[in-house]
Amino acid sequence: MKTLLCAFLICSFSTAFAQSDNIEIEINNQVWLPFIKTYSSMDAIGFMNLHSRDLLRVPVDSKKIYNYEEYSLNNQQSNEYNFRHKRRQAIEFSFEERVHNETSAFEVGYYKVTTTDANGKTGTFYGKFTVVLRKFDDRWKIVLDSDTSKKITESMFLSGKKL
Repeated sequence: MKTLLCAFLICSFSTAFAQSDNIEIEINNQVWLPFIKTYSSMDAIGFMNLHSRDLLRVPVDSKKIYNYEEYSLNNQQSNEYNFRHKRRQAIEFSFEERVHNETSAFEVGYYKVTTTDANGKTGTFYGKFTVVLRKFDDRWKIVLDSDTSKKITESMFLSGKKL
């Protein structure tokens, strides 16, 4: 009887981990990989399509809260500035915590942004993010996006699980 119970528990845990992995893969494919692509190509429309219309964007360092429209406008203006000044940008992610079920997710991690100016000079900075995602009609969307760059280091970024 103990053997049967152990086998049942092992199968249950294996199934739960497999479902968890599938959800992470789905989130990666629907949110994080397109996020990287649209951020790097400065595609403001594609980037905002990854976010829910009831988004809350909280850049903690500036002590502000933006809604979808405000965040969208900020992204468009930032991208226009970068295009005018021939600046490029790239982003990478590593994860500290990923908790989810079939319709909701809470993820905490680090990002690394690399910028390149018109002269080829690069700069790198790091931040820590907290994101809440929801699944709407089989699509994952960001509903809360918060971040800070205070005291975030490369070693912290490297400590997370890279995407």
